[in-house]
Amino acid sequence: METIVLLVIAVSLAYGVGCLGRKRKIGFGMAFVISLFNVFVGLIAVLCSKKLDDINPNDKEERV
Repeated sequence: METIVLLVIAVSLAYGVGCLGRKRKIGFGMAFVISLFNVFVGLIAVLCSKKLDDINPNDKEERV
């Protein structure tokens, strides 16, 4: 019974970190997957990725 409760808590925390990653370059899916392994590592990865507002779509490198 305790295992199920801990699993629900872990998935809930990973979902929360994934929601933080929605508006960042890392995205929801990658943030969620990383957080399933370790919530703290996922949180650090999300907080280190750039926000989508900061990324200018005109800054793409031209390939020749």
